[in-house]
Amino acid sequence: MTIRKFTVVGGGSAYAPGLFAALLHHRDELGLEEVRLFDTHTGHLEVVSRLCQRMAESQGARLRVRASAELPDAVRGVDAVLHTTRPGGFACRRVDEALPVSLGMPGQETVGPGGFFFALRSVPVALGLARTMATHCPQAILLNYTNPTNIVTQALVEAGDVQVLGLCDQSDEDLAAVAEASGLPHAPLDFRCVGLNHATWYTDVTFDGRPLPRVDPKAKAPAEYDQEHQVRFALSARMAAEHPGWWPNSYLPYYLWPDRFVELSRQVGFRTDAILAKLDGYFTHFAEEAAKSTPDLRHHRGTAGFGDMAVNVLRCLGAETPRPVVLNVPNRGLTGAFAPDTVVEARVRLSQRGVERAPCPPAPEATRPLMARLEAYQRATARAALAVTWASAEEALALNPLVGSGERARALLQAGRAEYGEEVPLYR
Repeated sequence: MTIRKFTVVGGGSAYAPGLFAALLHHRDELGLEEVRLFDTHTGHLEVVSRLCQRMAESQGARLRVRASAELPDAVRGVDAVLHTTRPGGFACRRVDEALPVSLGMPGQETVGPGGFFFALRSVPVALGLARTMATHCPQAILLNYTNPTNIVTQALVEAGDVQVLGLCDQSDEDLAAVAEASGLPHAPLDFRCVGLNHATWYTDVTFDGRPLPRVDPKAKAPAEYDQEHQVRFALSARMAAEHPGWWPNSYLPYYLWPDRFVELSRQVGFRTDAILAKLDGYFTHFAEEAAKSTPDLRHHRGTAGFGDMAVNVLRCLGAETPRPVVLNVPNRGLTGAFAPDTVVEARVRLSQRGVERAPCPPAPEATRPLMARLEAYQRATARAALAVTWASAEEALALNPLVGSGERARALLQAGRAEYGEEVPLYR
């Protein structure tokens, strides 16, 4: 498909300038003519849009940048929409992390109870976006980058209002860490994967055509990793040693060593606090650079992976020859481990003609009960976010492997009422 007009929903975020830099870098191949930025935070939107416009002008790019605070206007007539929002903002993310820990469960924004409450906020927003697109740009494709991406994408697929692809760059981050630990930090990479988002397994991994060397279970994480990511890498290495030929997604250790992550949060604090300490500085930097004739973007949220992932998908959608990319898509024959309409994460081939599927390898046998539990949780949570009833929420939350019982689910839901208030539709 040809993508001339592209909208970023969440275009006032601290991630957006890095994404726009990636769009500019690939502008000749992409053929983009207009990028629209939409955000409910009009102050941030204004700063980011000025910066992006100045970046385009300084590079001589014939790429229009338009900001909009009205969603129908932002998507009308576009070819693709990137959904990257955080319903409830950082205040709710802080609760996503802290509330589970207070009850002895890992606090994380995508897995466990935190991911459940995030899904209750994200799914209704995503479905509202899809309905708006169905009216104002029915032929456009929706690229969902909003977490938890598997649950949000599952709900979007089941609603059927628009074409949707779920995005996550975790596989790139995980395998880049493995490459560095193996002394092959810049080698061309190939692999296959199977599973659910943040619960995948990678296999047939090669670097520059050479098979992944057996990784020492005591291998060191990249030096720039914070303490949480170091722990996740170390535990991933242990799992890989137990399953030769495989490397786990670095979120899988949460399910096997939950107490380790509870204790870690109590020791080092919550990720949200570290982000908030830097957030104002990002926007100060954006405003300063937007005032220059040649902006020098040095600071923004996220690594290059965020922008590169989204742009890579756009490049694939414009390509005649299919290219490999990790996506969250309905199973439809990828693996017999999940139902045909369950959204799975797999390495597929993508081009102008759409998604080409090839059978995935079976996951390590010992992990299959966990995968089945996570599938049931994913499907139930997508339904619960629509049903907005206490019974459906309790049933879904109890299925989460880090919760595991109706009693613990009820305790979380009861505690959540006071912490989230009306930010979560269930409590309105």
